[in-house]
Amino acid sequence: MSQEKKRTVSTVFWLIGTTKDLVPPLALASVFSCLTRLASLSIYVVAGIGLSKVLGLNSIEVLNSLNWWLLAGSIVVLGLAKGVLRYLEQYVGHRVAFLSLARLRRRMYAAFERQAPYNAATKNSGRLLARATSDIDKVEVFFAHTLPPAVAAVVISALATWATWIYFGELPALILLCAYTLIGLIIPLIGVRTLRANSATTASARGAQNQLMNEAMWGIEILHSFRGGNETLRKLRESTSQSGAASLRTGTITALRATLTQLTIWGSLLALFIVLGGQHQLGALVILGCAAVPSYEAVRTVDGFVLGLQDSLASARRLHATATQKPEVAEVAKPKELPEAGALKINDVAISYGSQQVVSGLNLELNPGGMVALVGESGSGKSSIASAVVRAVNFTGSITFGGVDITEAALSELREKIMLVSQEAVMVRGTLRENLLLGHEGISDEKLEEVLEELGLSTWLQQQKSGLNTRLGDRSSRLSGGQRQRLALARALVREPAVLILDESTSALDTASEELVLQAIERRRQHSMSVIMISHRLVTVGHAQQILVLENGAVAESGNAGLLLGQKDSLFAQMAIREADRILPA
Repeated sequence: MSQEKKRTVSTVFWLIGTTKDLVPPLALASVFSCLTRLASLSIYVVAGIGLSKVLGLNSIEVLNSLNWWLLAGSIVVLGLAKGVLRYLEQYVGHRVAFLSLARLRRRMYAAFERQAPYNAATKNSGRLLARATSDIDKVEVFFAHTLPPAVAAVVISALATWATWIYFGELPALILLCAYTLIGLIIPLIGVRTLRANSATTASARGAQNQLMNEAMWGIEILHSFRGGNETLRKLRESTSQSGAASLRTGTITALRATLTQLTIWGSLLALFIVLGGQHQLGALVILGCAAVPSYEAVRTVDGFVLGLQDSLASARRLHATATQKPEVAEVAKPKELPEAGALKINDVAISYGSQQVVSGLNLELNPGGMVALVGESGSGKSSIASAVVRAVNFTGSITFGGVDITEAALSELREKIMLVSQEAVMVRGTLRENLLLGHEGISDEKLEEVLEELGLSTWLQQQKSGLNTRLGDRSSRLSGGQRQRLALARALVREPAVLILDESTSALDTASEELVLQAIERRRQHSMSVIMISHRLVTVGHAQQILVLENGAVAESGNAGLLLGQKDSLFAQMAIREADRILPA
């Protein structure tokens, strides 16, 4: 078995495993599908009997004895039954499908959450969006439009062949069996590999298009300012041309298969006419011809869902790959409980991304209420250290909090005790209160307003007619960069973490606002909150008890601001001089 087939089989079993408790209602939908098509076939048979009687054609003797009232009543009853059965089939099948899709969405969200925030495979937001939306929607075909039509096709073709054998003989039954086999098995297999490749190409292109549109909408001002729209349009045209070419190939194969299906249907009807017409059984020919129409339609659905199934399986394979991908940082099976407070100790920590080592031999001790600053040029490893402390990336060496190794603690508890506020202050779509709480219940509005006042946002809050119920808009477009950063900091402060890591989280603030933030942090340090401050602006780290100056991922020098500034040749002093020169150029 090829690797691709193995992946497909694995994906199918994964999909079934996701909804194994929904198999009984799916089987019920299959039963309703069979009954619906049987009712449809029966309507055509009754119509065929009536037509043969009107034309005065010889038919099966027992059928000729049926009166018109019985035929008319049969059509009415069968028509009503078909409508009810069709509704039940669609209701049960789509209920299973939508429940399955809901479960898939929950599983995908859980997978995204496990892999966040620094797994490289999760950084392409456009492709993630495609998987979370359109890919999951396409899987609906697998649940709602695969098993019931397939079962109905087998049942109807088998019953039709058997009934034809009984009433019309072996040769007409063999003609129908050959037609069913061609329509339901052989023709749908034409171009399956090409369709599978086209589906994969289309799914990949769709993700690329989502990514391009996501980036374009997010950076629309930059694109306008730097006239980058043409380049974005060029990439979009390349992607759409790929998906267009794949769709054209798919359409060609679909048209070929539809043509072959029609030729098979009309060829079989012609063969039946030759066989039964030659035997002067024109009445039987009319009845059988009428019965063949709905039976062919039942079998033709196989070709339809095989085409949709390729897209569905291509999307399902992408979902399966994402859902089963191992996260960058694994959750421990039996986590240890972290203390409410304690010293944070980093011992000989090294961090690598692939073969590139970005941090090596880092040692640090931060006691409750203490403050350590990490400074250095861009790319010196500061943010990677912050990520390691909240276990967003893997590392070697050891990091302990209150004597407990953080790799042995539950991620949720660790990130509740040690909080990272980054430079990019992300706000979700919703109200101000929802952004500050993010599902963390039990925090009063008074406390939220108190923290906002500390950070200099009380005047702004009072100007909002809805107060904490103010909606921030899409991507918090109504807020300035400084307001977003202070709200992100407020979100952390209301939770009262034991350790707060600020990674350039005041970079967009003016001097007065930054001073308010530093004062709020100092007040919390008096209540034992520890702080790791990462900043390019040296004035921000002046309150730190210890400053670590990083260079190429290692600590080049350490000490407090006064000590380091006193060493004229120190890296910190040189950074301070460059910063002063920018303010007071020679």
